[in-house]
Amino acid sequence: MLYVLSSLIKGAIGALYRTLVHVIVPANQQSAYKGRGGGQCYQNVLGICDFNMVFTYVWTGWEGIAHDSRVLNEVLYNSTSGFSIPPPNKYYLCDVAYANTRGFLVPYRNIRYWLADFRRCRALTSEEKFNNGHAQLRNVIKCAYGVLKERFPNLREMATYL
Repeated sequence: MLYVLSSLIKGAIGALYRTLVHVIVPANQQSAYKGRGGGQCYQNVLGICDFNMVFTYVWTGWEGIAHDSRVLNEVLYNSTSGFSIPPPNKYYLCDVAYANTRGFLVPYRNIRYWLADFRRCRALTSEEKFNNGHAQLRNVIKCAYGVLKERFPNLREMATYL
């Protein structure tokens, strides 16, 4: 397992993840922002953080129903986004919602991935070991979002205007 982690971390410069934050939008735009949250409105936030939990890039604005890869494509092809693809042999760790392309490394599909799955039974195949290492390293972005949402509770639940 240590070999998998050390080989992953050599080229990894951070982790990329998309989260949802509550927003209040005009009534005529709410259908685009309503997602899986029981009728509440959300906005996509695409963030990248390094392994010290420091955000190095944030892109906001897409409606809650937009797919992760669609938001990333907007960032990649929008000249005003300020995003640059990592240099060769460097990459961001992403989940399976994204494509495995230059600058972005995703886990093996249809192979155990989630950390909870490995608590019950250790990784057996090389693909499972890779996915376990990937999940451990990529967990930094989820922790960073958790800290951010704990510090700023309005990101979890926006107050309503009356």
